[in-house]
Amino acid sequence: MKESTTLTDRPNQTKSIEDSADEATINIGAAGAAARLNAAETARTKTQSETKVLPDAEAEAQAQADEARIRAEEKAARQKALGTVQTTEDDVTLPPPERAPNDKFLGSAGLFLLRLVLVAVLGVRGVQILSDTDGTTAWLTDHFVPYPTIVVWALGIGLIVIAAMLLLGFGVRLAGILTAVLAIAVIVWVRWGYTNIFVQGEAGFIGDLDLLVAGAGAALAFLGSGGWAIDAAMRFDRAKRKQYQ
Repeated sequence: MKESTTLTDRPNQTKSIEDSADEATINIGAAGAAARLNAAETARTKTQSETKVLPDAEAEAQAQADEARIRAEEKAARQKALGTVQTTEDDVTLPPPERAPNDKFLGSAGLFLLRLVLVAVLGVRGVQILSDTDGTTAWLTDHFVPYPTIVVWALGIGLIVIAAMLLLGFGVRLAGILTAVLAIAVIVWVRWGYTNIFVQGEAGFIGDLDLLVAGAGAALAFLGSGGWAIDAAMRFDRAKRKQYQ
């Protein structure tokens, strides 16, 4: 009787063992799946953190590079302002600007001589007019020049100012125009008038010197001062600034 009971209970025990094994297998599988899920979640969180940190690091590196570049540019600007910039192979030495033909030696010498001749003629006339205003006023009155007193002072001072401009070479073109205008005015209103310009027994004609002065003034108005003048230095400086811009 006892033996039969044992045999009857064996299938039940075998079934219980199998159920326990299946339950253990399920638990192990569930634990493995949970571990895999935790590992995947951890990896995803780490990836997101690295992804977030990477742009921040790149931005910080870019900011540092920009700051270094700005500092280098400021340092180079300070050195250049102080004249301490060293010449490198990349630096290019620009040639000086080419001078105009009239500013070279022959043109400068010729125009300077012409200016000196006009300075002598105009300067002497200006001084003579101002030193004898009464006589010059009477002479202008005889030639029917209006407002002779005003004309005497304006003409005398104007001739001396023009002579100084020609001597220094400052505003030579303007001085040439004024010289030509004054000489032509004297020729038309004083020298020639309504009389015969040719006088018997005298060389040349009346107003020939004034005509020569008018021509010299017109020449300076067209040609300029030449190289031996303040105007030439100013022209060269402007050309150099324009070239180096």
